[in-house]
Amino acid sequence: GWKLGFAVPMAVRLLIADDAAEFRKSARAMLSLERDIEVVAVARDGQEAVELAQRFRPDVAVMDINMPHMDGLTAIKIIARVSPETACMIMSSEGERDMLMKAMQAGVREYVLKPFTLEEFVGAVRRVAAQAAEARKKTTRTRTAELERDKYLLQLVRAHLQIGRIDDEAARAYAEYLTRPSADPEVMVTLAKVFLERHDWQILRYICVRMEKLAAANKPQ
Repeated sequence: GWKLGFAVPMAVRLLIADDAAEFRKSARAMLSLERDIEVVAVARDGQEAVELAQRFRPDVAVMDINMPHMDGLTAIKIIARVSPETACMIMSSEGERDMLMKAMQAGVREYVLKPFTLEEFVGAVRRVAAQAAEARKKTTRTRTAELERDKYLLQLVRAHLQIGRIDDEAARAYAEYLTRPSADPEVMVTLAKVFLERHDWQILRYICVRMEKLAAANKPQ
């Protein structure tokens, strides 16, 4: 069936992983009434949770701790690699305190103890989704700042090179530019000549290593 276009974009995309069929069914039914939460995938064990997380990239994954094939904790660690934008939370029973501690160490920020009410469950999902959204915003802000810095440095380096500066202050700007992952290979070649003229063998060696790595990465397999 089709969904109303305005209701879906805001929805938190959720993956539920639990080996109890009854829980999977009831959780899905309960959450179908929540306009801001959309269950995109349901897994029966940890292995399946990892596969579904990789495929659907949900905003939040709710994991049971004890599951066959792969426990929730192991699955959470793998999901952090295969779908880093997915925030994980766990469901556990009272007797699993040790596991809870391990989960916290693995980076899980929220957990719900079984049995829980719909309000507790939905509240935890919304908190995790909000934290994840905030973290994404922060990452985007950092990335934007990095790009701005890269752009500024390249302009500065080009301006210095244009007037042939090889003094210490210019060399500091050149050296910083060389450490940026986005450094332009052609500019790096020009800077190699500058550091050769300055007899700065350490930075020259660094440029050679970077150029070798770039050449290796671009070599046809």
